[in-house]
Amino acid sequence: MFNKIFFSTLLIGFLSACSQIPITIQLSNPLKIERVNETVEIALTALPKELTEKIERFGVYDPSTDRFLISQLIDINQDGQIDQLIFQPRLAPSSEKTFHLIEKFTKQEVIDYCFSRIVPTRIDDYTWENDRVAFRTYGPAAQALVEDGKKGGIISSGIDCWLKKVNYPVINKWYKASEEEGISYHEDHGEGLDNYHVGISRGAGGLAIKGAENQYFVSKNFTAHRTLSTGPLRTLFQLDYADWEGPDGMIMEQKTISLDYGNNLMKIEVSIKGTNEISAGISLQENNGSVIDKNNLLIFKQNHFDTTLSNVILTPLKHYKSQHTYNPQIVDQNHVFLDLKIINQSLVYYVGFYWSESKQFTNHQAWEKHLNDLAIKIENPMLINIK
Repeated sequence: MFNKIFFSTLLIGFLSACSQIPITIQLSNPLKIERVNETVEIALTALPKELTEKIERFGVYDPSTDRFLISQLIDINQDGQIDQLIFQPRLAPSSEKTFHLIEKFTKQEVIDYCFSRIVPTRIDDYTWENDRVAFRTYGPAAQALVEDGKKGGIISSGIDCWLKKVNYPVINKWYKASEEEGISYHEDHGEGLDNYHVGISRGAGGLAIKGAENQYFVSKNFTAHRTLSTGPLRTLFQLDYADWEGPDGMIMEQKTISLDYGNNLMKIEVSIKGTNEISAGISLQENNGSVIDKNNLLIFKQNHFDTTLSNVILTPLKHYKSQHTYNPQIVDQNHVFLDLKIINQSLVYYVGFYWSESKQFTNHQAWEKHLNDLAIKIENPMLINIK
C-alpha cells in the first residue's frame, strides 16, 4: 500500500509540473525473444519542453518493480543541451511494458562501466570499454613516429581487442600499471590482457576498399577525436580521418562509435564520401581458425594461444552485399571481409568478440545463438510510444 501511495504522490507532483499531462513510455517487443541489455533511445524533442528544461531531475520509473531504471543523458552534438535519454529495460518475449518519467528525489549511485578516452601518454591511443569487452585504435602521435623515422609508432586504422575477464573498468588501471610500475598489459595478471595482434591489418573490424588485382586501400590513423559521453550505459565518441586515396579517388571518413553496457558488440556509424561500397575485415591472424558465414553476420573463430577467440562483424540487411576472403599467406594481409553497401553516404555495422576465458557464454554455440538473436533484434527494434 505504501508503494502505491508513494507512486501516486509522485504522479501528482509530476502532473502539476508538466501541465497535467503524465508522460509514459510504452514499449512493445514484437519478437518471441527476450530483450535485455538493449538500449532504448528517447529524443528530447519528443518530450514536452517544460520537462526537457529540467530533464536532469527526472528518471525512468518502472511501476512493475517500484524502481527507477539506470538511465543516462547524452549531449550528442556537444552544444550544451541534452539531446537524448537512454535506458535499458527488460521485456519478455511478445510483450508490452509501460514506464513513467518521474522526478527523482535521490541521486542514483552508478558505476561508469562504459568508458573511453584518449591516452596521450601512449602515443595517442584511443581506448574504450564496457563491462564485457575493450578496444583501442591508434592516433596521430603513433603515425608521426613512423613518418619521422622513429621507433615505437604504427600507421594503422585497424581495431585492437583487449581481452577482459572481469566486469569492472580496466583501461585506466592497465595503463597506469604499465606507465608507473612497468607491469605489462600484454600479460595476464588475473583480469585479462592485450595479446591480439593488429599491426597494419584491419584487426577486429577496420575498413578497406578492394581495388583491382587484390589491392586494398585503407585510411591511416585517426587525426582527431571527440569523447561525447561516458556513463553507466554508453560510451560515445567520434574519430576523424584525413582524406585517403581509394581506387577511384579520395575518400572522406568519420566514425561515430558507441559501446553499451552488457554488449559484446559496439556500433560503428560511418559518414563516408567517395565510394558506394566498402568492406569491414577481420584479420585471420595465425590462419588457424574457421569462418562461419551467416550472410550479414560474419564470425571468425580461432585458436588464440591456449584459448578461443571469436570475432564478429554484423550489419543490417540493407547494408549487406556479400563476403569474401583474401589470404595470400602474408602477415597482416590475411583477412575475411564483410562487404558493405553505403547508403546516402552513411554506413552502420557492428563489431565485437567473445573470449573463452571471460566465461560470458557457456560455449561457442551459445555465443552463436546470441548473435543470431541480435541480428533479428536489429531488424526488429522495440516499438516506442510516448504519451
